[in-house]
Amino acid sequence: MRITRVHAIHIEASAWGDFAYREDDLPLVTSMSIFPQYKHPISTWRPEERMCVIEIETEDGLVGTGWCEDYYQTASSIVNGHLTRLLVGADSDEIGVLWDQMFRATVPYGRKGAALYGISGVDIALWDLMGKRLGEPLFKLLGGRCRESTPIYASHLHCIDEDQFCAEAETYVERGFPAMKMRFLWGPADGLEGMHRNVALVKLLRDTVGENIEIMADAYMGWSLDYALRISRMLEPYNMRWIEEPLLPDELEGYTILTRESPVPIAAGEHEYTRWGFEPLIRNKALSVIQFDMGRVGGFSEARKVCAMADAAGLPVCTHAYGMPSLQLATAESACLMVEYFPIPVWMEDTERPFFDGAPIPTDGKVRLDDKPGLGMTLDLPGYSSSA
Repeated sequence: MRITRVHAIHIEASAWGDFAYREDDLPLVTSMSIFPQYKHPISTWRPEERMCVIEIETEDGLVGTGWCEDYYQTASSIVNGHLTRLLVGADSDEIGVLWDQMFRATVPYGRKGAALYGISGVDIALWDLMGKRLGEPLFKLLGGRCRESTPIYASHLHCIDEDQFCAEAETYVERGFPAMKMRFLWGPADGLEGMHRNVALVKLLRDTVGENIEIMADAYMGWSLDYALRISRMLEPYNMRWIEEPLLPDELEGYTILTRESPVPIAAGEHEYTRWGFEPLIRNKALSVIQFDMGRVGGFSEARKVCAMADAAGLPVCTHAYGMPSLQLATAESACLMVEYFPIPVWMEDTERPFFDGAPIPTDGKVRLDDKPGLGMTLDLPGYSSSA
C-alpha cells in the first residue's frame, strides 16, 4: 500500500514519560560529574526532554504511529525535511528497503544520533501500520509469543535518604518485581570515600531485598576504566546482575577490558546505534548484557538483527526504557531477558498510571500483551491528537 503522508510532530513531553522530570532533581553520577558546576542536578546540563511523534498514512486511510526523542527538534526536522522525500509514494510494506534507503541517505550527517532517532521512529510507525493492516499484534509479526508474560524490572532508586531508599526497595519486592536498579551517586571526582559510599549503598540494597532479588546499578557514563575496575572488585560479594554503562559509549577497548576483568557483569548500549554499532561490542565480548533503546537503535528492523547477534553470542538483551515497542519485541524475542520500568517511588506523592503510549502498569512484576493490532498503542500526550 502506497504511503501518502508522513508527518513528524514535535511534542513538549519526554519519550521516557514522567520519569525524566522526576530525575531532573534526583542524585546520580553522570558523564558530567567530573565538572563541579554540572555535578548535580542533571538538569544543569542535560538537554530538555522532548519527543517526536511520527504518523505515516497510506492510500487506504490507515495510519501507523511511532515515536522517538526529539532534542531541539532535530529528529522531527530530519523526518519532515528529508526522510519524507524517500517515503511518500513508496510501498509501506517494504520496510527493509525503506530502512536501508533512509540510513544510506542520512550517512553524510547520520549513522548515529538524531538521524537514527528519526529512522527509528519511522520504522516503528511502519511496523505499527503493517500490524494494523493485517489485524495482528506486532509480536505475532515478529515471530509470535516466546513467553506468556514478560518480566519487568523496577528502575528508580535514587538515594536521597536511606530510610526512603529502603522503603522504596521493599515496595518493589512486595509488588513482585524480580529485579530492581539503583543509581550510583559518586564517581572518580569523589575519591576513595565516594567509592566506599557507592559500595555501602549496594550493600544496603542487597541487605534490604535479600538474596532472591536481582539488583543492578547505573553509573550513567560517569566512571573511568580504572575506577570501574577497582569498584567492581569491591562489589563482588553482593551478587549484582550488572553494573550499567560505567564508561562513555565509544570506549570499546575500555569496555572489553572491564568485561573481561570485572567480577560483576557489565551492561550498556542505550547510547549505541544499529547493527554496525553493536557488532564490535559483541565480537569483542565487550559487554555481558546488551541494552539498546528501540527509539535509537533503528526501530524493530535493527533491534531484531542486534538480538540475533546477541543470541548467537550467548548474550542476553534488556531493552532500555519502557513502552509498547520494547514490550512487543520482548514478547517475541527469546534473547530479551526483561524490560525496564520506571515506577513512582512510594515516598513520592503521585499516582502511578499507564505509560503515555498505553503500556500497562506491571502486575506481579510482569506484563502480558493482548492481541490489539499493531503496537496496540494509544498515545496520551500534551498537545497531541491522533489522526488515526
